[in-house]
Amino acid sequence: MNLKVCLAFYLLSVTGFSQTFEIKGTVLHKDSPTPFANVYLKNTNNGTITDEAGNFSLKVMKGNYVLMVQSIGFKTIEKAITVTDKNLSFTLYLEEDLLGLDQVVVSATRTALNRREAPVLVTVTNAESLQKVQAATLFEGLNFQPGLRTEVNCQNCGFTQIRINGLDGAYSQILVNSRPVFSSLNGIYGLEQIPTNMIEQIEVTRGGGSAIFGSNAIAGTINIITKDPVENQFQVASKIGLIDGESTDAVTTFNSTFVSEDLNKGITFFGMHRNREGYDNNDDGFTEITKLQNLNFGFKSFYKLDFRRKLTLEFNTSHEYRRGGDFLDKSPLFANIAEEITSNVIGGGLTFDYFSEDYLQKFSAYGNIQHTRSDNYYGTNQDPNGFGLTKDFVTVAGMQHTVKFENFISGSMDLTSGVEHRFNRITERRENPLIIPITQNTNTLGIYTQLDWKILDNLKVLTGARGELFTSNLTNESLFIVNPRVSVLYNISETVSFRTGYSQGFRAPQFYSEDVHSEIITGEVRRVRLAADLKEELSHSFIGSLEYSHQHEDHQLVLTLEGFYTTINDPFVYEARGEVDGLEIKEKINGDNAIVNGVNLEARYSPNPKFLFQLGGTFQNSYFENSYEPEQGIVTNRITRTPNVYGNMLMSFTPNDQWSFNVNGVYTGSMFVPHVAGFIPETVLEETPTLFEVGLNASKTFRISEKYGLEINAGVKNVLNAYQDDFDQTIDRDPNYIYGPAQPRTIFVGLRFGTDL
Repeated sequence: MNLKVCLAFYLLSVTGFSQTFEIKGTVLHKDSPTPFANVYLKNTNNGTITDEAGNFSLKVMKGNYVLMVQSIGFKTIEKAITVTDKNLSFTLYLEEDLLGLDQVVVSATRTALNRREAPVLVTVTNAESLQKVQAATLFEGLNFQPGLRTEVNCQNCGFTQIRINGLDGAYSQILVNSRPVFSSLNGIYGLEQIPTNMIEQIEVTRGGGSAIFGSNAIAGTINIITKDPVENQFQVASKIGLIDGESTDAVTTFNSTFVSEDLNKGITFFGMHRNREGYDNNDDGFTEITKLQNLNFGFKSFYKLDFRRKLTLEFNTSHEYRRGGDFLDKSPLFANIAEEITSNVIGGGLTFDYFSEDYLQKFSAYGNIQHTRSDNYYGTNQDPNGFGLTKDFVTVAGMQHTVKFENFISGSMDLTSGVEHRFNRITERRENPLIIPITQNTNTLGIYTQLDWKILDNLKVLTGARGELFTSNLTNESLFIVNPRVSVLYNISETVSFRTGYSQGFRAPQFYSEDVHSEIITGEVRRVRLAADLKEELSHSFIGSLEYSHQHEDHQLVLTLEGFYTTINDPFVYEARGEVDGLEIKEKINGDNAIVNGVNLEARYSPNPKFLFQLGGTFQNSYFENSYEPEQGIVTNRITRTPNVYGNMLMSFTPNDQWSFNVNGVYTGSMFVPHVAGFIPETVLEETPTLFEVGLNASKTFRISEKYGLEINAGVKNVLNAYQDDFDQTIDRDPNYIYGPAQPRTIFVGLRFGTDL
């Protein structure tokens, strides 16, 4: 009997001590529910997601907790709570985070963390900013971060690239959802093949990214984060522009997302169709802007096997036709100059994520594939041998493991390790029998490890290394290089942060697609070759920054000062080697050391949710230690086509839920650009004028129903018509003598219909 009484008393005691309570509530923004917000208890694995009505519920034991609420585009809520002997209920109100102070980024450490806690400075352009500047493609949206500048390099084919801190586009690693599937051929035309309606945010890390993301991240990384299926929504949009009152540019996009009621599966679709007419600025019959037709479609989906296991499937395909030169509506065989490219890109990827039961470990396995086929014609004077075929095939497969040590010496530590294999095959074949076909197969095996150590509450150290084994069928020896990386974050105060870091990177001695891409120069087709003694480039990058961030109620202010210094040993350069069988030969050799240094400045200010101001600028020097010959007849030590001063600005005014007014600008300072003889009597190095491109746009939203809205928008790009005015003319022109804004004054009007307006 006594035993039974004692056992009953024990069970009652255990039940009392293990009693759970419920924390429930509703998350709102402007009295409207916020679905799919993350709600969790800080430093625990207890969390959930709000439902479509913004409601959440958590089961907890007695104790003191910090309740966290996070949602994209909003400030993070931290609320201290105490659970005693009853259930708790809250109504929590989210406030807009216009400056992105609480944004979650993955590009700093290859794991998700709050931007302010990242040891590496990451700047972000989100989907809302892309909409404010009316960017239709990735190319149009990359100018609005410090240190970044886009440019067009050819009047005939419209080849575009992005420079980071003045370095050529080949020195930047472009990632899609942290995967290096963006091949070098896609780097030539791909910036205009990625529609902004598929992008959630663009994360940029200048310098310091080589150790964790791969060898080519010498200047930095651009990580394109695509939209996840978060909530049921639908949008369709159409915009038509008139370039200089002459040529039309029509873009139609759609987005559609479906998520199950239990939030365990979802899929989001996106698509874009673009039709742009060619544009001739100086009425000589030859294009300055290519004719362009693009059709893009893709989806991203997820399936949660349970709360700790998730599968993500992605797919994208693009068909593009572009044509430049003259007689655009005729076969290239009837043109004096023609560059005609039909590109078909298809790719996708599968990712599996697994969390341990205590959520202190995460394992990811992934595989991606992308195939690009480019049927092209590069020729002059109705050359029947101008046809060719370029193919680029990329596969990426890898595994990554992250473990969190909550008590590591005096703080906490995240250890991330992984292995990644990348295969790339480039083939180039031309009808011209004098141009030697190229087939290059490269394999890169990367093994990396990284320690993100929070030593003190205000001090973090990030250190790691990536070793890469590179092999190619065109070289006799394999190459193995270890790239170290170290970064330090010191929060001087709650508002002032100091970051500094060093990284090493390299580029292997190989052909890239920009090499096998034949160029028409003064009526001749070039041929490129690798020097017999060509060796790898090796870079050393140093970076340091001070950031002041302040927010109080609606007021937000961010000031950033970033200094950078990069030296490249044995950089790849081209030198003229005369002619062979009537073809101009350009040889890729190792040049003298190159140096790029300077500062990036950025100021972002939002006095309240109605106003947003952003201003960024770069002041830099970029040069070789000794002179070289970029074109026959030009001797210089400058890195050409990059100004010493450039910048951007954005101002936005949203007085209410219906109206939005935006002003943006891009400043391009003077720079030196090679100008090859043909239309002009001899090759010279031109100093270009400064150009300031200003855009204006406004939109008004009409409520069709409780769920759907209609937006009408209109505006002018390049209001001041700051556009190059000294293009070459006729068949003898140098099509690479092009600089400044990508298009002259362009008037546009558009419509958007759907949810979330």
